[in-house]
Amino acid sequence: MTGPIGEKGTVWQVAPPAGATRETVTLDPARAIRALRRQWIVICAAAFIGGTIALLNGMGTVPRYDATVTILLDQERSELLHQVSALPNAVVTDAAIQSEMEIIRSRALALEVVDALNLHQDEAFLDPPIDASVRILGALRGLAAPLLVGSRQDPAFSQSTEPADLEQLAREAAASILLNQVMVERIDRSFVMRLTFTGFDAHQTAMIARAYGEAYTQFQLAGTTEIAINAGNWIRERLDTMERRNIEAASAVQQFRVENNLLQARGDLLSEQQQSELASALVRAATDTAALRAELESYEALLDATPGEMAAISALYADGDASNPLIALRREYLETRRNLLRVTSQAGADHPQATRLQNALDALSADIALTLEGEVTALRTRYNIAKSRENSLRQELSMVTDTGNGNEAVGQLAQLEAVAQTYAQVYADYLRRHETTMQQQGFPIASVQILSDAEVPRAPSSPRRLRLLISGIMMGGLIGLVLAAMREMRTAPLRTATEVALHSGLPCVGLIPRNADSLGKQKANKVTQRTATRMRQEIDRKVPLAKGRIVGLAALDDGGDVGSVVAALCQAMVARSGFVALVDAGGLSPAAKNMLSHLENVEIGSFEDLEQSFFEKYARRASDEALSDWREQWPYTLIVMPPLTHAVIQDNVSSMLDATVLSIAWNKVTAKLLVEAMRDHRDFRAGLAATVLDSADLRGARRYMDPGEYEARLINA
Repeated sequence: MTGPIGEKGTVWQVAPPAGATRETVTLDPARAIRALRRQWIVICAAAFIGGTIALLNGMGTVPRYDATVTILLDQERSELLHQVSALPNAVVTDAAIQSEMEIIRSRALALEVVDALNLHQDEAFLDPPIDASVRILGALRGLAAPLLVGSRQDPAFSQSTEPADLEQLAREAAASILLNQVMVERIDRSFVMRLTFTGFDAHQTAMIARAYGEAYTQFQLAGTTEIAINAGNWIRERLDTMERRNIEAASAVQQFRVENNLLQARGDLLSEQQQSELASALVRAATDTAALRAELESYEALLDATPGEMAAISALYADGDASNPLIALRREYLETRRNLLRVTSQAGADHPQATRLQNALDALSADIALTLEGEVTALRTRYNIAKSRENSLRQELSMVTDTGNGNEAVGQLAQLEAVAQTYAQVYADYLRRHETTMQQQGFPIASVQILSDAEVPRAPSSPRRLRLLISGIMMGGLIGLVLAAMREMRTAPLRTATEVALHSGLPCVGLIPRNADSLGKQKANKVTQRTATRMRQEIDRKVPLAKGRIVGLAALDDGGDVGSVVAALCQAMVARSGFVALVDAGGLSPAAKNMLSHLENVEIGSFEDLEQSFFEKYARRASDEALSDWREQWPYTLIVMPPLTHAVIQDNVSSMLDATVLSIAWNKVTAKLLVEAMRDHRDFRAGLAATVLDSADLRGARRYMDPGEYEARLINA
């Protein structure tokens, strides 16, 4: 095969199957193992560097401690709060749990913890220790800052400012530190939240975590108490009104009895049963009318209340009626108001989110007012209907009775008693709700519960030096693998005879080891003798002549040791024929000539003398008679030419050569360079008998060979 070569095959071979248009990537385990053997130093060095950096980072990292508090959003307490409260409690949903987590992460709660523990007065807390890596980065950033931003002073800092409140600044700084070191997360899909605080002092970390749990519980109690106080104030006002009307109704009943002397029943036109039924119907109608009137007055009074009281108390009249829109409006109003308070405490009333929530709150207040107005209109209609029915029954009773005023007085008395009873029931209901709100104010119930309080951590949570070391080694090893893969996938130089034959199609007889090979001098001598013998055999096969053979040897470039190749080939030729003529055509260095001069049965001559013997004046080809005489005298003639990358071989030299040998520097020449050189020196390529890799490192070469290859077995023999 004499075509152009491709890139060197790597561990990851890409071979398109026949008839396929897409490349199939296959992994050769044997190649992978050989690649690891070749690149193990790179991988181990990267892993060592990664482990060293991780170890130094761990040693320079300040120990940190974690303290954890678990908080339960108690559903049972929420139901109890719903039962004893004058207002229905909101249902705990995913959005509600997220809101609770945001409350814990709020600046307002952080300031409560700061004030509770006086953290703004703790210098150790305000100035925590810094990791070594952070200090190094800070120093580098400080050195680079003048180059990045220049030395010009910001005019804003040159102006005098008003003296700031140092205590408030310290509180804000301490709150910022807390917010950066506290973490809140929900445990799976449960109603349990995990609050974790990370600090540099074990005892202080536990104290801060406990203070966070306590502050959050107090926040919940304060919110419940505030709602109960607002509801209690409104109910107290209505209770006074109902009490007054209840007394007035009871007094009217007693006064009517005295004025009409209604101790005995009078009238004889209707039977007692008929009169009783008609009177009962009138009593029921009067009762319904009185109840509707009381409810109507309550709703009308609610319309005059403030938007907050209207939203808070409107649910009283919808209690037990799940279809009443006031329930949903009230829950949405309370949730919006709670979010508004949280955003206002964190970002201020001018924040866009606070403005949006305030607008939503105003819209909900308007919706509640409109809904109440609709309820008032409906109640007024029902009240008018009930009043009309009552008047109709009263007229009917007046028309059918003969006793006239007596029976009418009895009916009026029944109506007055019904009205008095209705006011008494309404008053009792308001009294019960007032007692409930007072109980809630005196004994507030929070819908949260601390499941486990923070304990003083016994050991630092970070840095985990062993884990950090293992991670550094693994990361460094991974980077080493990437570097090794990049080194393997690059265009690699030729290192084995198989690679030379595979990528260039040129015959390669093997390796000539360097003088100080790592496998030892004895092993190197055996490999050299074997390679030289194979080289001489290829020459004999290329030139099957009975007389002397003239062979040209050239190196591809200056990277190898041509002298070692010439010495080995000369010894193989001497062992075959007894004598060898060695001609230096510019390819041997003085040191190589000096070394070759000690070889027995090898005569060294110059190329100028050879030209004078072979070529007549102005002749382009050597004389056949001179060549024949020379062949009779010397069985082998070895002409050492300059490297192929230095000059072009002259035609007169090529015409006298029977065969050529190319010496390739091991691990220094790429296949592309080899093919291009052969393309440029076609005459040299036409007579090429063999190539050889010189100055080879046998131990390194074995890493690029399959252990089952013939070449590897020869080296290991």
